[in-house]
Amino acid sequence: MTTRMKSSASLLLLLTLLGGLLAFPMPVASASAWYAEYFANVDLTGRPVLTRYETELAHNWGYGSPGPEVPADGFSARFKRDVWFATGTYRFTYRTDDGLRVWINDTLVIDDWRDQPAVWKSVDHYVPGGVNRVRVEYYERSGLALFQLGWEIRQDGDAWNASFWENPNLSGNPVLERRDAAIDFSWGSGSPDPQVPASNFSARWARTLGFEAGRYRFYASSDDGVRIYVNGQRIVDAWREQVLPNTHYGDITLSRGNHTIVVDYFNADGDAAIHVWWDRLDVFQAWEGRYYDNRDLRGAPAMIRDDAEINFNWGEGAPVDWMPTDNFSVRWTRTIDFRPGLYRFNAKVDDGIRLWINNTDLKLNHWRPQEATWHYQDWHWLEGRHILRVEYFEATGSAQVQFWWDYAPNAAAAQAMPPSPVYGFRTAPTMPAVPVSPRPRTPSTQFPGPWIGEYFVGRDLSAPPSLVRTDPAINFNWRWRSPAPEIPVDHFAIRWTGTFDFEAGRYRFATTTDDGVRLYINDRLVINSWHPMRGTRYATIHLPAGEHTFRMEYFEATQAAMARLTWQRIGR
Repeated sequence: MTTRMKSSASLLLLLTLLGGLLAFPMPVASASAWYAEYFANVDLTGRPVLTRYETELAHNWGYGSPGPEVPADGFSARFKRDVWFATGTYRFTYRTDDGLRVWINDTLVIDDWRDQPAVWKSVDHYVPGGVNRVRVEYYERSGLALFQLGWEIRQDGDAWNASFWENPNLSGNPVLERRDAAIDFSWGSGSPDPQVPASNFSARWARTLGFEAGRYRFYASSDDGVRIYVNGQRIVDAWREQVLPNTHYGDITLSRGNHTIVVDYFNADGDAAIHVWWDRLDVFQAWEGRYYDNRDLRGAPAMIRDDAEINFNWGEGAPVDWMPTDNFSVRWTRTIDFRPGLYRFNAKVDDGIRLWINNTDLKLNHWRPQEATWHYQDWHWLEGRHILRVEYFEATGSAQVQFWWDYAPNAAAAQAMPPSPVYGFRTAPTMPAVPVSPRPRTPSTQFPGPWIGEYFVGRDLSAPPSLVRTDPAINFNWRWRSPAPEIPVDHFAIRWTGTFDFEAGRYRFATTTDDGVRLYINDRLVINSWHPMRGTRYATIHLPAGEHTFRMEYFEATQAAMARLTWQRIGR
């Protein structure tokens, strides 16, 4: 039986509806017995007044008690059992009136030890395969007495547990609970949901994620207040009314394993927006691997680590214990100083793969479910520093990805080298470590100009421009503002044109924009990223001596706006 079949067979049964109090069915722990101890106090102290075996963790005593020996108010209970788990991350779902704590092998998984009404909550936690000791503790202060607890293995990727309140201070019961794939919202003058008011509301997102050991920086940008907690430690505190643009951050060193992240947010009035993300601060020696617990590279990564090579065969398993075995994705990036020559890029994957060079040249594109298959893209000339980006996704079944390249110093050597499906070297044939003369650069400034700029309302560059002016350079960061009074802050476009004199040689052109960009040289499209995004795109081409005409087109969707164009000569 495969690991995946075992995981499927181990999915836990659902709890039945209990007296009308359950809002939805929950997974039961097991049909085996729990050893239960009941105490006539809220502190689990002294000798238990009642002990017995019970088959489930679903109790609704109402205003009564578990038995004649136990008082209706002011009692506590402890439940113990050895439970078999398949290896994986589990979602523990519960509600309780009043306090509840849960341990797995003496690791505290749920710590909700307080007086409270019954509200559904959940916590994700990685559990090693095999038999694990589970301990559950509960106390009842007064009034209603109930708790329900269950768990199931997580197979479909993770998300944030989101709760929303119709007040700005997270008080009382939430009016909405849901699952959010990422904390990346711009509601404007609206609200997150019809159940939530557009002003004076608050929200909390909570999630447990696995991290590789390292130092991390957590960021937040919001309108209005935001706080970020990691393992209960507040590392970002901007709990005040504010407007965008702003960015707050805090640093923390994390050990390898599970860590809990909680984000609190409130909106007073006006626009509402919240964006949260993080990065690992360590210096990467090889491939920076960002691992996502979904197949769409969506949201914040579940793991960031330094991978020496892209050479993995996870079989029926996952990259790390806390990630799902199916429906995950990875993005690797690396900057390499290539020795001049021809390169053939190879990949063997199950399932999809894509390769970019300098974020623009898509050299491999096999983004589909498939059995382990070898693909290659034939010879491509490279020299100097280039950014490689490899993206991969796993659907179901086996998970495997290998990426490598073949090197030939010239065309004759390339023609004599047949394609090979065998994984090759681990490191790149980099530039020799000997002194070299600096490459000549163009005599123009870093931001060449001038340019004729045509500014449009909307993205339609065929409409009459609302503004025409001369811009000394394409070097703008408008942030959340407008380029000119005639132009809106969002949903505008610009076309710049200019003619410049060049020496013969190889040139690298770089655009940095938020959002879409297209660059034409002599009406030839060399950079094409016409979609909402933020980043730098590159193109390297040889230009003969003389004048060359440039056209850069740009559009802004929403939020921040910036546009920049530079170039430099990198060879003869």
